[in-house]
Amino acid sequence: MDKEKMMKTMRDSISNVLETMFYQSVQFTDSKHTLKEWFSGMHPLIGATLSFNGSPPGTFYLIFPVDLVTDITANFLGIDEEEINEGQRIDTVKEALNMIGGHMLSIIDKTGDFKLGIPELTEGDDLMENKLEDLKFDTIFIETENNRIVSGIMF
Repeated sequence: MDKEKMMKTMRDSISNVLETMFYQSVQFTDSKHTLKEWFSGMHPLIGATLSFNGSPPGTFYLIFPVDLVTDITANFLGIDEEEINEGQRIDTVKEALNMIGGHMLSIIDKTGDFKLGIPELTEGDDLMENKLEDLKFDTIFIETENNRIVSGIMF
């Protein structure tokens, strides 16, 4: 599978899922940032990874500021933000990535050669500001009305 086609399809899937399921309008930016620059002043962060097997194998990832996760969780579950608990935030991040990855693979893999794993939480020390500089992967920088998100694929 062509890496460039996968990244374009990933953008389409992000738009579809975040706008349809979580009521977040998104815009993609082509300017180059480091993750540390992109998330400057936005802490804490929460994210998820989702491995897939196929040709090529890889891992999807998605990183949000926690305050945005509270908002999308409320939108997704149809409840007030004050009612949201940590478990619901975690489940929403993992489910968002699962939907994005599944949607993307359903578009590019008509024969079912790719297989998704189980989303895993990434937070705390894994996403601390001093570690954001060290992470290297194909990154999609996303802006919502009031926040920033990062997603992409590690091959």
